[in-house]
Amino acid sequence: MHFSLNESIRMRVLLEYRMRVPAQVALTIRVIGAVALCLILSGLATAVHAAFRGPGKYSGVVTFDRWDTCFLLSGHYITFISEAVKEDLRPYAGQAVQIDVTDILQPMNPGDGLVKAYTIVGRAPDEPSDSIADKIAIEVEPAFEGQRAPTFDITVRNISLETVLVSASEAGPTLLGTNEGVFSPSDGKSRAWITRSSLSTSAPDQSAPSSWSSTVGGKSVYTKYNVEEPCAFEGRIFLESYKTVSCRVRFEVPAGEYQFLAGYGGGVHQWKSVASNAISFKVDNSGIATVEP
Repeated sequence: MHFSLNESIRMRVLLEYRMRVPAQVALTIRVIGAVALCLILSGLATAVHAAFRGPGKYSGVVTFDRWDTCFLLSGHYITFISEAVKEDLRPYAGQAVQIDVTDILQPMNPGDGLVKAYTIVGRAPDEPSDSIADKIAIEVEPAFEGQRAPTFDITVRNISLETVLVSASEAGPTLLGTNEGVFSPSDGKSRAWITRSSLSTSAPDQSAPSSWSSTVGGKSVYTKYNVEEPCAFEGRIFLESYKTVSCRVRFEVPAGEYQFLAGYGGGVHQWKSVASNAISFKVDNSGIATVEP
């Protein structure tokens, strides 16, 4: 078959085009795959960061509980400070600080960590896109009237002159009790019985429990909490200047001594957070709770 010069050129161009298209498609698929892999790895890195407690900077409100155990409270997260190194933080009690941790122990992952060596950086930094500095306060008070079990009201207050967006997922009820020493991140006399939980119906991370249990000396120790009515704090709310929003929580715990407080904001120990007052109480063998000094 005879082709003219122009026809030969057109056929050659067409052939080269048909050969290039699959290669370009393959390259595009490879690029998309690489981008997807990066996004997956980025998501995994975020998930690991949310669970893994390694060296680095941690922020939170310096807290010494009724047993004098020290920890940083950052929203619904706790970082315990070892008994051997806690005294450097005592002058900062009640303040939101940032520390640079060089040695930390995490008995279980996910779980809280125990800081064994650190240096104090200074004040905790504000979250750039959602600063709560001088805007939000949080407080707790007992609501035992007519209740056998320990029941508390958690109130978030807008203390600024502007309307502030607040979220139930940022409020973390924290229950402290005696330390049984079973996979405990605390080396003090107390540990967190409820932590990494929030007032939101959805947990702040997949590991956040609303209950905790262990077996000590053949005896099961179990505790849990429930968000109860009245609870106006659901989802995200625009809170007007000097207005409040509250929610009630109820605990089921064995007989013993406890302390309850709550935190707001802070992320995974990254930014400035606020902490409430603390309420000490005990529960007797019949399950009745009473407030202690």
